[in-house]
Amino acid sequence: MNARADLPLGLVYDLPLDDYLAVDAVSSTDLRLLSRSPWHYRNRIEVAQTRSMLRGTLAHCAVLEPDAMAQRFVVVPEDAPRMPSKSQWAAKKPSADSQAAMAWWTIFQEANAGRDLVSREDYAVCQQQLDAVRQQPRLAELLRAGRGEVSVFWIDEATGIYCKARPDWLPLGDLAASPLDLKTCVDESPSGFGRAAARLRYDLQAAHYTAGIEAVTRVKVDAFVFGAVTNKPPVLAVPYVLTDEIRDQGREERRELMERLVWCRRENEWPAYGAGVQLLDFPAYAKQSGEVEVEWSSDTQESP
Repeated sequence: MNARADLPLGLVYDLPLDDYLAVDAVSSTDLRLLSRSPWHYRNRIEVAQTRSMLRGTLAHCAVLEPDAMAQRFVVVPEDAPRMPSKSQWAAKKPSADSQAAMAWWTIFQEANAGRDLVSREDYAVCQQQLDAVRQQPRLAELLRAGRGEVSVFWIDEATGIYCKARPDWLPLGDLAASPLDLKTCVDESPSGFGRAAARLRYDLQAAHYTAGIEAVTRVKVDAFVFGAVTNKPPVLAVPYVLTDEIRDQGREERRELMERLVWCRRENEWPAYGAGVQLLDFPAYAKQSGEVEVEWSSDTQESP
């Protein structure tokens, strides 16, 4: 299966995010959904942006595209009135204070159309995140040379599937590359970030991005770096790379998922968890060991 002539291939610089998202190609997010089930991949929907997601987008822009900050975001002034609620906007006879607040916000939003509104609190956290990344030697080293938000498009050699990836930062050398993906998180500790990485399948992401970068550039990815940055004070930035075991696990599962996608498309079958009643098991941590004894007393004597 080949990409249409009008679809991009290779490295594409300065491609707006909306244009990247509009390209119909398999991404690491698609593979993560497919790993849940083909049904979830087939019925994927766009997720509305939450405040946590906005903070992540803001941090990405500050670190990777600082020149675009003013174009994409505006900080709400300190003296701004409280944003009116939906009921206040819909009120037939709003109070004088509500009318004044609605007038202020109408003018402010019209003047800043097309930009995301950012609270002063979120902007302050963003600046702390920027400082934390700059002060971390490995992350600062990676960011000294390279390009941000590079779009990668390629045809997977084994399956013929048209794919895409968008590493946050791509520094390319003559023989090796060390892509960086910035991740805002609640817990940047090895155990906390490890749990999030397992749940969000960062191993699949690293495998997919690595496959694309190596296919397009013919340069080996020697280390895929995740920069974990906390999204609330105190802010700390920590660089992580996957262990060899987890990296190989991601690479193998990506291969299996790509083959599964080929089958699903060919047969036009998108199963979930199988037909009929499913057998429910508990994860290992929820199972009691055979050595555990539960003590129970049948003594029901009342206290005097």
